[in-house]
Amino acid sequence: MEEGATAAAYLPDDIVVDILARLPAKLLCRFKCVSRRWRSLISDPAHRARLAQTLSGFFFVSRAPAWRFAGLQSSVTPPGGPPPVDTSLSFLPPSCGEIKMLDSCNGLLLLRCSNERPRRPPPPFYVVCNPATREWVALPRPRYTPGQHAYCYEYEGNVVTWYAAVGFDPAVSSHFYVFQMVEVDYTTECYLEAVEIYSSETGAWIMSEMGRGDAYFGAFMHHMTYFNGSLHLTSDSDAVASVGAKGRSWRIIHVLRREEDHHHHGRAYIGHSQGHLLYVDDVPREDVLSIYVLEDQDSGEWALTRRVSKKDLLFEPWKNMMRPTYYKAGFHPNGDLIFFYDRTREKLIAYDMSRNDWRVVCTLGDFEHAHRAFFPYVPWYSRGLASPNSS
Repeated sequence: MEEGATAAAYLPDDIVVDILARLPAKLLCRFKCVSRRWRSLISDPAHRARLAQTLSGFFFVSRAPAWRFAGLQSSVTPPGGPPPVDTSLSFLPPSCGEIKMLDSCNGLLLLRCSNERPRRPPPPFYVVCNPATREWVALPRPRYTPGQHAYCYEYEGNVVTWYAAVGFDPAVSSHFYVFQMVEVDYTTECYLEAVEIYSSETGAWIMSEMGRGDAYFGAFMHHMTYFNGSLHLTSDSDAVASVGAKGRSWRIIHVLRREEDHHHHGRAYIGHSQGHLLYVDDVPREDVLSIYVLEDQDSGEWALTRRVSKKDLLFEPWKNMMRPTYYKAGFHPNGDLIFFYDRTREKLIAYDMSRNDWRVVCTLGDFEHAHRAFFPYVPWYSRGLASPNSS
């Protein structure tokens, strides 16, 4: 389309950028086709902090170093996408010691740092960072030490704090939240009992007990996502537990309405895309992956939206429950794509739910198994992470 063909061509650049800043990433990609001028404005590094970004790639757990980054090519993400960021996190100081990546959300990463070198090493601590702006902040200690597995008299069992998540929605607030899972290992079973929640607004942690009531949650399966102001977690009993960022309310919903079947033992995955919460029901010994969408938040009604054959994706059957042959890497936030990692072929693949086909994205030969192995990354170029440590 020629620039003279539309009245928008006569708008000043600052007004055009102000309009573009109000659009989601999916529309921005389409608006690059309006004219050469608009494409230039959208791609201009000076405007990155104001414009929405789309999926840039995945951080994933590797053998050495402890994580790597797999960027998406133009075959999956539209051309002219986000520029490279410091995915090695070289801006973090040596005092962070050994770093374990725990989660990502809208441009922020959650890390657990520990230093075993001193005779009396300090306890592990959490760091939230923005690799696009090189900002970072170390969080104060929660009630239970991060990464611990130690006996607790209060629960009469071993408290486990191996998993945590970060919640951040820049469209709503500049503040972020960190959720530390408090599980208790009762020798025979391990249950999620509470979540400690940190708010960057208050600078403090609060404890939110699960309080199941009559609803059965089952064993926490370590997949979770932050969406619409709440953290949503999966279990082995097709249940999704949700807790608000303020920690005031818990809710447990059975996706498949199988409350009577407490031994489903699936490997569920939860994520979100295009404004919808999505759930993948995956029973390792069955061929079909079922994808559900939360249709009504108030009633908790989930609807089946897609069935995917594992054989069509060329996934080999699991031979050992502790060694999956494939992993759910994540949903594309702005498209009908779900990403998988095929461990047998060492390939990251993208499955198009609307076209019912898939393609290889890249090879990941140095992948290392973990319950949470992949972290979708959407860069956030706006500075202002509340931190005295920003550089």
